[in-house]
Amino acid sequence: MVLLALASSTSHALDILLTNDDGFETANLRAMQAALKAAGHDVLIAAPTQNNSGVGGSLAFFRPLGPMAKDSRYGAVKAGAPGVGQDPTDPDIHYVDSTPVAATLYGLDVVARKRWGKPPDLVISGPNEGNNLGMIVNSSGTVANALYAINRGIPAIAVSHQDYQSKPWTTLVPASVEHETGAIIVRLLAALEASRDGGDLLPRGTGLNVNIPTFKPGAGKDLVYVFTRLGVATTFQPVFYERLADSPVAQGFKAGAPLPGVSFVMPGTPVPDGVTLPVDDSTDAEANVLRDGVVTVSVIEGVPEARATSKAKVRSRLDRLVQ
Repeated sequence: MVLLALASSTSHALDILLTNDDGFETANLRAMQAALKAAGHDVLIAAPTQNNSGVGGSLAFFRPLGPMAKDSRYGAVKAGAPGVGQDPTDPDIHYVDSTPVAATLYGLDVVARKRWGKPPDLVISGPNEGNNLGMIVNSSGTVANALYAINRGIPAIAVSHQDYQSKPWTTLVPASVEHETGAIIVRLLAALEASRDGGDLLPRGTGLNVNIPTFKPGAGKDLVYVFTRLGVATTFQPVFYERLADSPVAQGFKAGAPLPGVSFVMPGTPVPDGVTLPVDDSTDAEANVLRDGVVTVSVIEGVPEARATSKAKVRSRLDRLVQ
């Protein structure tokens, strides 16, 4: 493991688009906004109206966004309001009654250009309510938001926090742990800024997947940052059940119907007969490193390009077919 060195110098002001997959009213998102603004950055939010965890990069193509069919997650915007609009308490916060990626695209294509006349300098997605580690990032709206930005040549950071705290921003108080989460990312940005030497914030085509562990109030400032890789290790893995009633996790979520569907296998819960799950015991996989109570920082890329060695092997097998 390689510790991420943090610089002490102050970062320059960045134009930042902030988004998530849990909704524009969440405490995590608003605390992050406050921390970034306090550090001198110009911040716009574009986020969905509802909790959309697990939808990945889904988009509803060619489906016009009419009036909202129901209230937003915590009721700040009521049913019947336009499908795209502003938070009534802050004109810098925009909502989209659709998927996380749709909200991110609205932020990139409409909101950012109206405000800055150009794309943002950085996209931050999160903090998510719960971690996104290893193989599970394929279904993460938080990470998908970052990938869409990366594919447009915009640096992006997906942020997730192990503490599962589903609550509205109106519950925030000065001692709320969400403020410490924001400060953790501000320090990360300061390190990136201090080392860029006039160049890109991150190499083009790359971003970061950052996972923050559970920590006691007041201890966020002392967390160590560790450079990791995604790997396939994760804290939970999706499995299709012929009967959701057979899934202990589904039962815990009161979704244990005698009908087929997807659930999770958590550590310590039985794996259905015949199902083999991937194992990754490597010491640098982010899910394994996070257990040490550190902030994990993994580099991600937008396009799922195969490594050169893998492409060469496949090409040799298709040598008589492909040109």
